[in-house]
Amino acid sequence: MDISVERRKVRLVQLTEYPSILYIKHLGRQPYNEIKFDCGKKLIVSYSLNYWQTVFQDFCRINKSILINPEKIISRESEKVVLSDHSIFTYSRRKYKKEFSSFALEMDEK
Repeated sequence: MDISVERRKVRLVQLTEYPSILYIKHLGRQPYNEIKFDCGKKLIVSYSLNYWQTVFQDFCRINKSILINPEKIISRESEKVVLSDHSIFTYSRRKYKKEFSSFALEMDEK
């Protein structure tokens, strides 16, 4: 009896690729997340968002399901942020008031 096992394609995210990451988005199925790159490619990974937050400490968690690269922000409207690929995400009310009001002021000064 021949048992063939289909192997998954495994791709490691190199830390040198992190400047090209736009955002990391939770997909709702534990613990799968989607990493979107500048070139438009998407990669589904099985690490939690908390893990990615410890790896990429300069990324901003704007709500419970999105982690964004602050270098890719092109505009900021009240409680929304627009990234370089024209993706629009909203801040959670609590995070916007606590953390990102000071962050927004720092980014506007640059």
